[in-house]
Amino acid sequence: MADSEKMIYNLVYDYYETRILMGASRYGEYLPSIPRIGESFQMAPRTVRAALARLEENRYIQIEPRKPARVIYQTADAHIRENAAFYFVPRQAGILDFCLSGKLLIEPIWEYVQTKLDLETWSRLKQKIAMAGNISLSVSTRLHIYAFAALQNRLIMNFYWEMLRYLRFPYLSVHDTHKSRDSKFLMDEKTDETGFMRQAFEGDFDKGVDYLMAFCSQAEKEYDLKGRAEIPFRWNVYWQRPQICYTLASRIILDIIKGIYPIGGCLPSLAVMSNQLNVSFRTLRRTLSILDSLGVIRLHRGKVSEICTEVREIDFNRPEIREGFRYYRESLQFMTITMRPVFLYVIENVRKEDCDYLVNEFMRMFNQNKYRRCFQLAFEFICEFCPLAAVKECYDNLAYFLIWGYPFSIYYNGRDRLTEDYICKTGEAAQYLMEGKWEEFADSWKALAENELRDAAQYVCRH
Repeated sequence: MADSEKMIYNLVYDYYETRILMGASRYGEYLPSIPRIGESFQMAPRTVRAALARLEENRYIQIEPRKPARVIYQTADAHIRENAAFYFVPRQAGILDFCLSGKLLIEPIWEYVQTKLDLETWSRLKQKIAMAGNISLSVSTRLHIYAFAALQNRLIMNFYWEMLRYLRFPYLSVHDTHKSRDSKFLMDEKTDETGFMRQAFEGDFDKGVDYLMAFCSQAEKEYDLKGRAEIPFRWNVYWQRPQICYTLASRIILDIIKGIYPIGGCLPSLAVMSNQLNVSFRTLRRTLSILDSLGVIRLHRGKVSEICTEVREIDFNRPEIREGFRYYRESLQFMTITMRPVFLYVIENVRKEDCDYLVNEFMRMFNQNKYRRCFQLAFEFICEFCPLAAVKECYDNLAYFLIWGYPFSIYYNGRDRLTEDYICKTGEAAQYLMEGKWEEFADSWKALAENELRDAAQYVCRH
């Protein structure tokens, strides 16, 4: 089973477990057929079966040959309320955070998708949703799923699913309330998708949050949960332990860029690096092997690794290299779509001293001819100072994947050409920062990222 399938396997399991434990799917009810679930969740039938098998193993449902799965979990209403209280009360702050974070991370992606899909594609997506019928996922949620899937960016889909897994309450909505509105939207090809989604978010979602916060306020007292430790949102990008090597490789590349490990020098010994990075020898060896295939270092048996002065031949036949490059491209697209509203939000919500710090550090890096580090600094500024936890969590993860672009850019463009591109854009951006023109700076940064994204698309064509 592929990693993407394992991701959706957990999503479907969580979806139905939530509905059963919290009383939205009751004893004796039948789940939709495997084909209908697969169509609505955009997944293979075997992955649906795996999720249902786990639900049956945990005694939530019963599976019989040639019949839909049936809910066999029984519990009293009081227990259902308790299940909801213990899940949602510790996540109140995180859910409220998402109300704002979603406007910066999800809405820009939705607007971007609308510019990429033609009327025929939108019509086809609506028809697919209508044909799938009601599986207790709202039309707006399913439209997000279908539209985001059309981007073919697994990182964006992963983030959206992880957001739903954390929020959970959209799984519990009673969608018959807007049946006539949803039906009209699906049947009318001229309906404004943006208006519909805005109504769904500002109406349905906001009302759901208001109801949930009122419930949590009562449940805190009822179950003595006041002061219980909060459970923040965590973006679980990786679904298998070995994938951590991608982040570890990024950390080492970033240390090379910063000069902590000087180009032309050598990395510390395995023992020293293992202790510094808090990883096992096995994980570190695999990471160094990946960096060797990236052409960043040269491994020497029985000796310390040499940091290459130029990125040599990259082994694009190695699966880890292709996967790392995918992470880079998809994170770059994610950032390019969201960076402008995110950056401007951060600037509007930090102290003047923090803005001054960004300007001074940016100019310091610019004067030292560290042009690529200038924009890395701007990214780190968002990760450090953004007041929204979900945005910080998202950008912290994107930061690691973006580092993978460094060896690819050096390999294809060479250091001289890459430097020329950055000198021009960085000088322009530096001027905007000095003048306090935040929107112009954001536009300049976005333009540079879009150029890098186009270059990445060309790299794909070559391999």
